[in-house]
Amino acid sequence: MAVSIHGNIVSGPREVDIPAHLSFGQFLFDQLKEGGDNIAQICGQTGEKVTYRDILQKSVNLAVALQRLGLKKGDVVSLASENRFEFTVASLAVMYAGGVLSTLNITYTPGEVVHVLSITKPKFIFASPLAAPNIEDVMPQFPYVEKLILFGPVQIVPGILYEDLIRQNVNINDFTLVDVNGAEDTLGIMCSSGTTGLPKGVMLTHVNFLLLTAHLKYYLDTSMSKRKHSVKVMLSVIPWFHAYGFITHLAILSGHIETVFLVGFQEELFLQTIQNYKVNLLFLVPPLAVFLAKHPLVAKYNLSSLNEVWCGAAPLSSDIQKLVSQRIGLDFIRQGFGFTEMTMACFVDMNGRKPGTCGTPGPGLKVKVVDIDSGKTLGPRKEGELWFKSPLRMKGYMGDPAAGEALFDSAGFIRSGDIGYYDEDGDFYIVDRLKELIKYKGFQVAPAELEALLLKHSGVAECGVVGVPDEAAGELPLAFVVVQPGAKLTEQELQEYVAKQVSPAKHLRGGVIFIKEIPKNPSGKILRRELRQMLKKPKSKL
Repeated sequence: MAVSIHGNIVSGPREVDIPAHLSFGQFLFDQLKEGGDNIAQICGQTGEKVTYRDILQKSVNLAVALQRLGLKKGDVVSLASENRFEFTVASLAVMYAGGVLSTLNITYTPGEVVHVLSITKPKFIFASPLAAPNIEDVMPQFPYVEKLILFGPVQIVPGILYEDLIRQNVNINDFTLVDVNGAEDTLGIMCSSGTTGLPKGVMLTHVNFLLLTAHLKYYLDTSMSKRKHSVKVMLSVIPWFHAYGFITHLAILSGHIETVFLVGFQEELFLQTIQNYKVNLLFLVPPLAVFLAKHPLVAKYNLSSLNEVWCGAAPLSSDIQKLVSQRIGLDFIRQGFGFTEMTMACFVDMNGRKPGTCGTPGPGLKVKVVDIDSGKTLGPRKEGELWFKSPLRMKGYMGDPAAGEALFDSAGFIRSGDIGYYDEDGDFYIVDRLKELIKYKGFQVAPAELEALLLKHSGVAECGVVGVPDEAAGELPLAFVVVQPGAKLTEQELQEYVAKQVSPAKHLRGGVIFIKEIPKNPSGKILRRELRQMLKKPKSKL
């Protein structure tokens, strides 16, 4: 992609055009209508298929039903579900009705659900059978939640059945979507952990989603033209409740690329699905890339249909990148970089010339590397914090406008909290994270949250949590602990204590190391860099 560098600001190519009506719901409605009776989605587990017309009819039926139940423009609707047909239909219906969609991680504990619902204040909640019990447990705390709508044929907790709401067919040609202001109206609230601990609600507008979809089309069209191949079938295994999975699955749906989805990752089913459906496009996170690079099962399957493999959500080592490419016969697999506050995608490697790079800035994007100490904008091959400017920037944090505004400088650049540099060609490399988040399999884990939890244990005097590098998962949360005088603690005891109270991504899989003192600066802030240095020395447990 064409990039330019002026005054130590790296700019991507010209911004791409987006649909003039500036409604992501209207855009998807039109694309579904155009798709007609072609297959849109296939469940990899069951083989069940739906057409674009099926999705359109059900989403319109549901939108009208939601409006009859009282959903109005600007009302928030939460969606807690694994990947399934109903997830897509519910998402579209909320958009058509002018609502704001908030996705919930189905592995959240009741405490984490309470936090997100307190921020987003939904009027309705959709829940799959897996998520419904957790939601039902906390609903009495939120009188503003009026309806719980249940996926599946059985009413496992009190609520309204989704199947009942989509039963009455609405004439699609008589249906009108609610008008929106695409640049201002929030379409989705995606959860992103802040350095303070618990998730923040990132507000993204219709224009955010339209731009990201246009960018993805630009990347795919450019690649297909350059490499003389086509993309007709995508495998979607990334959870749709995660911003990465949510945005890519809707963008691909709009492009009339057949989507085969999996409810979760199962080794043989994953490989069988690629082989049997002749999948061309695959979005990965690093643990899946490690699986493709090293697992002996991979050699038993024909994965030659793959011609586009993209990896994001966490850095991928150049060694694994090369191994995957060699093993499945690709020129290269693409790395990308982004964060929720910038609608996910900032860089994409379109060339594959330089293993380890995450690519150049996307259309309409400007990037600068800022010296952490002096604030000076740096030139090529000098490490600093990455700052971004683009129409893809978030609207702000739900319920916390000050925290959102604090991320921007006077020129409109948003800080990423990531350390990196660029070379003379404008290719970027991620070195480390300035912010303290741990990334476990693409999920963000805030050390402060785990530290606060550990400190509630009567036997813990002080603690500090860091990430341990791990080839399969990215990073594993590890706790350094100072034991209260006279107390006796074991590693297993603390690991189990934490595991009972947080979602799986936050478990102390890296272990517990007992030390005599937590290093801190004069103001009392934990010096995590020193804790990480301790990991490089021989460990001793008291």
